[in-house]
Amino acid sequence: MERSSFSDVSFLGDSLTQGMQLYDTGLPNAHFCAYKGVGPNAVVNNTTCRRADGEKEVPMEALASQQPRALYILLGTNVLTSDSDYTSFLTYYRLMLDMITQALPGTPVYVQSITPVRPEVAAKKGHEGLNRDRLCRINDELAAVALEKSCYFLNLWEVLADENGDLKAEYAQPDGYHLLPAGYDAWVDYLCTHT
Repeated sequence: MERSSFSDVSFLGDSLTQGMQLYDTGLPNAHFCAYKGVGPNAVVNNTTCRRADGEKEVPMEALASQQPRALYILLGTNVLTSDSDYTSFLTYYRLMLDMITQALPGTPVYVQSITPVRPEVAAKKGHEGLNRDRLCRINDELAAVALEKSCYFLNLWEVLADENGDLKAEYAQPDGYHLLPAGYDAWVDYLCTHT
């Protein structure tokens, strides 16, 4: 699939997806519903969210008006930082997928895995939940949720993780979980070959 064929698809996500919107990824005509710091609960609760350009919108309203040909979702990093029970995250994710399939009947939905991070991220206070083993467990559960809801699951670790299961150093911003342009490039290439 060519990058140009993403012109009528939407990406729903947080600051990681905003990065894809802001870097020159070769997806100039895709729609982005990307809001810093949000998780699936913000979508389910119809919270008003702020886009990268400062405009405010309600994610589900924006998606319904876009009526995309396909939808790519990446949510979770922000709500998974503490190493606590993540059942509510999965519950909200299921509810969000139900709302999306109601608002966009027949639209293929791609659930993207939570992305890997550098090993030092989980060592930071308040980010213990972003450790590799926990993220792998959550992604296994997300894959099962995608299957249960008749969505596709895309495992971004195949392209973003090194042999240890950490975010590749050459793709990582100094904070250890946001991506450099090279990381977005690899991610977009992966989407082109896996849809």
